[in-house]
Amino acid sequence: MNTPHAPIGENERVRILLEEYRVLYALLTFRLGAIDRRLPVAGGTVAALLGGVIALPSDAKGVALLATPALVLWLFRTTAAHSRSKEDVLRRIDEIERHVNRIAGEELLAFQSQHPNQGRLVGGRSGIGSVLAVLSICVSSLSACVFLAGRAFETTTWSFAGYAAYVALAIADITRCSLGLVRYRYRRVRTERRTVFAAFSTD
Repeated sequence: MNTPHAPIGENERVRILLEEYRVLYALLTFRLGAIDRRLPVAGGTVAALLGGVIALPSDAKGVALLATPALVLWLFRTTAAHSRSKEDVLRRIDEIERHVNRIAGEELLAFQSQHPNQGRLVGGRSGIGSVLAVLSICVSSLSACVFLAGRAFETTTWSFAGYAAYVALAIADITRCSLGLVRYRYRRVRTERRTVFAAFSTD
């Protein structure tokens, strides 16, 4: 026979929510720091790579031109992923604030629940700002790649045509990720209250 669990009190519920609140803010700080650290390093790496392409030998030049679109694509996809994760954290913080305020019967927590953004920008202003900054790096880098490839290869050769198609695929994937980010909305998965063991228990 199943033994019902005694419901936890409101004080304990608030304590649990505030502990999650604290952990989420630590995660939010980590996400912001990760984006801030990645941007200058990745941007500098791409700039150095493209700046040195002309001086490289032919074989190394081809490797650099092949590596750069993959690098900028990785940079954009990971930045978009961080922005989505930041959005999830912000929306969950919003939920916790509203829940605690309902229990308390007054507005005790209000930073996210009364924030003017209210989910209009995925990842907030800083998140979307980082995405736009990375997008500008990607567009300029891929444009430079095509220009440099035109100087490295004859523009009428199959090599240049194949490289242009390769860059076009990277642009298409960046566009797809951008549209997915614009449409992204936080949805919390509802878990079943019953456990696996409870499903097989008998009275």
